[in-house]
Amino acid sequence: MSARLSVCTKEEQRSVIRFLWAEGVKGTEIHARLCTQYGDKALPRRSVYEWIEMFKNGRTSLMDAERSGRPSTSTTDEKLEEATAIILTDRTVTIEEIALQLGISQGTVYSLVHDILGFHKVAARWVPRHLTEEHKRNR
Repeated sequence: MSARLSVCTKEEQRSVIRFLWAEGVKGTEIHARLCTQYGDKALPRRSVYEWIEMFKNGRTSLMDAERSGRPSTSTTDEKLEEATAIILTDRTVTIEEIALQLGISQGTVYSLVHDILGFHKVAARWVPRHLTEEHKRNR
């Protein structure tokens, strides 16, 4: 009995698609086998057929192609440094005030502060989520 693969990447599944396609397995069978092994994390049927078509047209790369588009201007390293400096200068600063100073939306500032920088509010002050060694000694 084989074990199901719970952790997988898109590239891994694409390599399986390429291998099975090269052996002459049909798209429906490839998708069924992916679903058997990867469960709900399997690529959708449409993606399987699209990748088979790309392999038929000579594609060998399993990675996503570069896409054009506007680069993000609100989550740059400069904005992160500015947000960190603002918070460390005045720990009682609000998301709205940071957004006004940086000139970006409050939602973006929220994700910068909470998700990327790892700060959260405690008693109206921004503090790092993880205790430093000094904090641990003081406790």
